[in-house]
Amino acid sequence: QHKMEQIEMLRKLFDEKIIIIINNFLDNPEKKFSLTQIASLSKINVSTTLRILDKLVKQDVIELILTGKSKSYKLKQSEKTLTLNKILKKEDHIQEFVERLKKDFKIKKIILEVKNEDGAKLLIVGALLSKEKINALAKDIKNKYNFKIQFVEISEKQFLEMKEIGLYNLNKKIIWERI
Repeated sequence: QHKMEQIEMLRKLFDEKIIIIINNFLDNPEKKFSLTQIASLSKINVSTTLRILDKLVKQDVIELILTGKSKSYKLKQSEKTLTLNKILKKEDHIQEFVERLKKDFKIKKIILEVKNEDGAKLLIVGALLSKEKINALAKDIKNKYNFKIQFVEISEKQFLEMKEIGLYNLNKKIIWERI
């Protein structure tokens, strides 16, 4: 409980507008946004959004992508953004699950299929995964936070086949990948 109070205090210290903008990127870690998209999504005027984005690019939280004459912005995947995610997101249960799960080197990718208040459904890509281990971890999260994580394990071959037939927009939903 003490940790939650510290996190709440940190959230209050941040400028609310910065939090709103960062959260939009954290919610869509793979998506590239234009300035106007992020401004309208955040309901913050364009000049303020630009000022905040410039600050976040300098802080190495957001990356600026130049394509011809157009600029887009995307979350920079790093330890810094993982930490921000933990601080700003009240529901870091999935993140905790991923952090603990990725220690298993057989796991190659984790895909978030569905998420709501009470739980999440994940696809876990890898070879010869220990279902007991993953179940134990999911049960631990359930007991700690009353947050139910359901999952299906698939092989990398199955993942590629599913991607090939366009079954899912899988790349957009990858929340962790072994590089």
